[in-house]
Amino acid sequence: MQSEEMIVNANATLRNVFVYISSSFGARQFPVPKDSVFLNQRDCRYLPHVFGMQAGQPLILLNSDSTFHNVFAAAQVNRPFNLGMTLSVRKLIRTFERPEVMVPFRCNVHPWMASYAGVLDHPFYAVTGEDGKFRLGKLPGGEYEVTVWHERLGVRKQTVRVQESESKEASFKFDLE
Repeated sequence: MQSEEMIVNANATLRNVFVYISSSFGARQFPVPKDSVFLNQRDCRYLPHVFGMQAGQPLILLNSDSTFHNVFAAAQVNRPFNLGMTLSVRKLIRTFERPEVMVPFRCNVHPWMASYAGVLDHPFYAVTGEDGKFRLGKLPGGEYEVTVWHERLGVRKQTVRVQESESKEASFKFDLE
């Protein structure tokens, strides 16, 4: 089974990098999406490997395999949980009430299974895919700290100033040694 810890794309960019606005929005609040986020267990892997969600948003845990799994969310700020998922327990729903970057997930039955969730109080986050790109959405005008997190390569930060309705590009470099 291929490890998902370090996936370098064909264009020399990284997959599974969590990108988010880490500066405060002050008193500004953002509605919690009503749609659920899904974390599936398929082929003895967690899918997706890295994902984001807002605090209070429903997280649906699925077991699509025909074997026993458990979902151990080792949260530090939120309440951790360790839930068994048998052939009769195929779906569970949980929420994280407070922001926390990153919440690691493990399966104690299959120790190679891992996933990470960035839980935020706003919708400005993304995960890099096969092209290494990300889009944070339409930010209100202002100056922001953009943070990227990678499970093996750590954290990088950058300050970006955007005007209302302006698009900006930001890139981050990691040493892949």
